[in-house]
Amino acid sequence: MRYNFTESVGEKITLTGKISKIPWLYLIQFFSDRDHINYLDLENGEQIVIYSREPITCRGKMKINGEVILTKGSSKRPQKIEDETYQEYQLLVDLWECPSN
Repeated sequence: MRYNFTESVGEKITLTGKISKIPWLYLIQFFSDRDHINYLDLENGEQIVIYSREPITCRGKMKINGEVILTKGSSKRPQKIEDETYQEYQLLVDLWECPSN
């Protein structure tokens, strides 16, 4: 199952996954109230960047609740041919729980 984050921008959702050990390359934003950045591997194989207020201490599967945001930026590749804008869906974490810890 793929998530349809497009229709969820600005909405609160719940995701299940675990903190990634192999982060992929993503655009990153900085928030004064959420300075902890993690990459969450979702159960369907997708990965999403999440921003939280405090460090997430889960070692395994976890549930997170938060607001879906849209991040936009340009390519980081130095040999960029076109002026393309990239966009990614990310999550501002409000709550998290570690049922398997």
